[in-house]
Amino acid sequence: MVKQGNVQNFEPGQLILRENSPGDSAYIILSGKVEVSKVIEGQRIVLDRLGPGSIFGEMSLIDGQPRSASVTAVEPTRLSVIDRPRFQAILNLIPKEVRPLFTSLSERLRNTNQMVSTLSLRERLIYSVCALICTLGSLKGIPREQGFAYPYRELLLEICRVLAFSQKKIEEALDNLAQTELIRLETAGNPDDSLLLVPETELFGAFVDFLAERLSHLPGFPMPSCKYSVLDEKAQEILYFLKNQSGSLPRDDRGRSHYDFDRYVKDSVRILKYGVKDAILQLQKLAGSGAIKLVKFSDVVQNKAIVYNVADISQAQLILLQANEFDAVYKKLMKKG
Repeated sequence: MVKQGNVQNFEPGQLILRENSPGDSAYIILSGKVEVSKVIEGQRIVLDRLGPGSIFGEMSLIDGQPRSASVTAVEPTRLSVIDRPRFQAILNLIPKEVRPLFTSLSERLRNTNQMVSTLSLRERLIYSVCALICTLGSLKGIPREQGFAYPYRELLLEICRVLAFSQKKIEEALDNLAQTELIRLETAGNPDDSLLLVPETELFGAFVDFLAERLSHLPGFPMPSCKYSVLDEKAQEILYFLKNQSGSLPRDDRGRSHYDFDRYVKDSVRILKYGVKDAILQLQKLAGSGAIKLVKFSDVVQNKAIVYNVADISQAQLILLQANEFDAVYKKLMKKG
């Protein structure tokens, strides 16, 4: 770290503030980027990323409490340091009757920060557990009608190992999921013979996709591959149409249907009674959701085409049909954490 008057430089990965340490300065980011994080139940959770013009560390100067989070440089970062005397000089310029508002605001921010941090951890845990159940089930699950079974203890220990959470925490997450009927726990006299059962693989996979989109607002959470929330009723109707038409369309070696764009427009106008503009608009929404792909040239039909997997269409339909139920399940899981 190089000091230049009231300016400090930090290299990527360098810790700027440590959570729970005393706070005697605030910072303004002149250039670069920093990551704000907390350790909750042994897990480091990224709360936010801040860039030039952002201020951090000011709450400790306002209320005198320890730092509420750690801050780390994620690229070469240049900061302007506001020490306590300088900060106090700024406060002295503010009318006395207004100053208590800053303390009140700081308390509210700390309380909100704690609530959001805990919720983020709970959301991430539920998503991660569900995603791992899907992955492990597809690799080593025992087929059961429309779903699969998995040895409970083996699954529990594998999830604990991958996510680095305590066994108790993972058991609680699995128990909560079992109460939503997305999974079932089949206990046996010998605990090692107990099974976790996913009754409907397709439904459970749709719930994981729903969670991915639902949680994409969290800092550091990967963007979902599909965004079904952008679809309206007409776009949903197009999904059904594309699924029904797929049987008469040529397919590539990956099993994807290729629908000649001009033919699609004519068919949708003729069969769905859409106007040309509306047919194209709904198609753009579907492309934006990730359910289909538009290509300028298709080797299969040798023209501009709509390319899609029927399985992806079915998944989108299922999520849209189950959205309200999935949302109720999601809220129920959050309350149980």
